[in-house]
Amino acid sequence: HASLPVLWTDPFGRFAELVRTLGAHPNEAFNLFRGEWLYSLDGPPWDYAPVWVGITTPPATLLLAAFGALALAWRALRRPRDVLRNGPLRFGILLAAIPVTATAAIVVLESTVYHDWRHLYFLYAPLLLLAACGLRVIMASVREPWPRAGAYALAGAAVTVTVVSLVRIHPLQSDSFSFLVDRTTPAHLRSAYTMNYLQTSVPHLFEDILRDHPSGALFFSVGHAGEHLAFLPADDRERIVGTRDFRSGERNVLVLPDPEACSLASAPPSAILHAARVYANMLHCAVDPVAWFGERRREALAAEPLVRSVYDIHRDGRLLTYVRDGCPREDVEGTARLFLHVTPRSAGDLPPWSRELGFNNLDRSLREGSARIDGNCVGVVDLPDYPIAAVRTGQYTDDGVLWEAEIAFADSAPDYAIARRDALAGEPLARSVYDIYRDGRELTYLRDGCTEAEANARFFLHVVPADEGDLPRHRAQHGFDNLDFTLETRGARLNGNCVAVARLPDYPITTVRTGQYDDTGRLWTAEFALPDGE
Repeated sequence: HASLPVLWTDPFGRFAELVRTLGAHPNEAFNLFRGEWLYSLDGPPWDYAPVWVGITTPPATLLLAAFGALALAWRALRRPRDVLRNGPLRFGILLAAIPVTATAAIVVLESTVYHDWRHLYFLYAPLLLLAACGLRVIMASVREPWPRAGAYALAGAAVTVTVVSLVRIHPLQSDSFSFLVDRTTPAHLRSAYTMNYLQTSVPHLFEDILRDHPSGALFFSVGHAGEHLAFLPADDRERIVGTRDFRSGERNVLVLPDPEACSLASAPPSAILHAARVYANMLHCAVDPVAWFGERRREALAAEPLVRSVYDIHRDGRLLTYVRDGCPREDVEGTARLFLHVTPRSAGDLPPWSRELGFNNLDRSLREGSARIDGNCVGVVDLPDYPIAAVRTGQYTDDGVLWEAEIAFADSAPDYAIARRDALAGEPLARSVYDIYRDGRELTYLRDGCTEAEANARFFLHVVPADEGDLPRHRAQHGFDNLDFTLETRGARLNGNCVAVARLPDYPITTVRTGQYDDTGRLWTAEFALPDGE
């Protein structure tokens, strides 16, 4: 870092500023690591960088680099004075120290990490130079010509295999993994590690769509389209028009990442929008925005809006639909951003990084999950699945707020009444003081004729995963996930009947233990298994 000109003006002050920035860089991202989503602002686990470097660097390079570092360290320990007198040896020791100090620094300072290990890509140069040093040491220790030739041949073969592999998997070369990680299937790998940026698989999506539509223009909604299209033939590039101003009767394609299922237009709105917001695991769905957003608009206009403003806002369960007729193109293609501040009924539902604010900040560009169709703008956002007290939303630019609206969610009784009605249409999964029903990942607890005092008892919900590796780190020692809740935060008392709804985690589950307790102990318990570890 001594080569950075910014340090020359004030070496000590600038270096202190660099350290502070490294420990508090406000880049918000979610990184998939060993099957667990890590929030970037929480800082990485100690093994984050070593594992990423190990599974994405060619093994031959790692082995030679390790051998070179050991050889340098051995020489420095045997003859310490050489470190002071020998410039190349000092440089080699510095090279060996850089990966160790850099990876230690991000752990100690709890630095923000980007997707995979791109914040440490500068380590490639020291690793390659250490590998060259290791190869040179091996060559110097082998005197006979044939072993030397064999060593050179092995080194050449390692480089050739790496180059051929990168060419073979182009344009997905940034997703190359070595045999040091389980590559049983692409789906398994995608479920364990972030597969880099969107463009690594968008090009294949373009190819498939162009193949299905061999003539005519295609109106695409995708960011940075030029990066994805550069490898296409010129004739194909001319057919693709990047826009969000869609028109009926044209071939319009909306491209969104969806880590759950890539079922084209049949993907549910909540899954598509959740994937768009989380920016997850590099699978893609193509849907027809005219049909998809048109349907959202028709359903919204069939009911009264919650709020009337520049945009009329309609609610359907967990979806908010923003509708504006005769809107300017800048609404979906400009720089204005949508702010969405969600205040839960219980502060415990907030993620750790939002608890100081008192609300969950889900700001985004209205371009995410929106379209302009025949001059009318439609945007859809997916609310979190915890009970909500209020939502504050609107649009803003660098010049200030353009419009804003407050939505109160004080009465959640209608939602729980619907949950009770839907549950009673099926058979309970377990019967006890509460009857427990299951619908997908949701458990609905029903009890008729419960008193207010009985409703105040706390629920415990202990979930045993099929794979203990799915547990959060702080629960690993217990062997189950603790999702306790109260009727105040996850339910309601309706006409003397108690209803609670709890969502199970997304990982495969073998056993669920639940019930209620108070100061005297457990009041009732129920235990059931999920078939096939769902």
